[in-house]
Amino acid sequence: MCRLVSKWLVTLDQIGLMLKDMKHGLAVVLVTALFSCSNDNLTTSIALEGNWVDIITRTDTLTFGLFGDRESLVLRRGKEVRDGFLLPKDGSGSYDYKVLTDDKISLRWDLSSNSKFNDYYFKQYGDKLTIEKFFDTTTAGTMLTFKKLD
Repeated sequence: MCRLVSKWLVTLDQIGLMLKDMKHGLAVVLVTALFSCSNDNLTTSIALEGNWVDIITRTDTLTFGLFGDRESLVLRRGKEVRDGFLLPKDGSGSYDYKVLTDDKISLRWDLSSNSKFNDYYFKQYGDKLTIEKFFDTTTAGTMLTFKKLD
């Protein structure tokens, strides 16, 4: 009888060790999962969400938000007459975006035949943001400043 009980106790010890190993393994998996999580656009897009107006032209606006099922940046540049028609200025429209670092944003214009993202300078300071002029390649390197409206 003692021999049967001692075998049973050894088995409980082994089960205890297995549970301890499983707890350590689960802890390692959880810590790994937490550190591997990405916050692609999450905290940045919450701060960016809304309407921004160019502080100089007061006609160019940026809107960061959820359009359909994806986050986008919409540039509205006012209108101009071309070939007798009142049309949005060049570069107006929707852009896919990725905030890459504290000072860089990657943009892809939805109406472009080029599916490549291009990187531009980008820095937000509270209710102001500075962005490299991305919609006019003839003035590359020009910086624009926008102020948040809402």
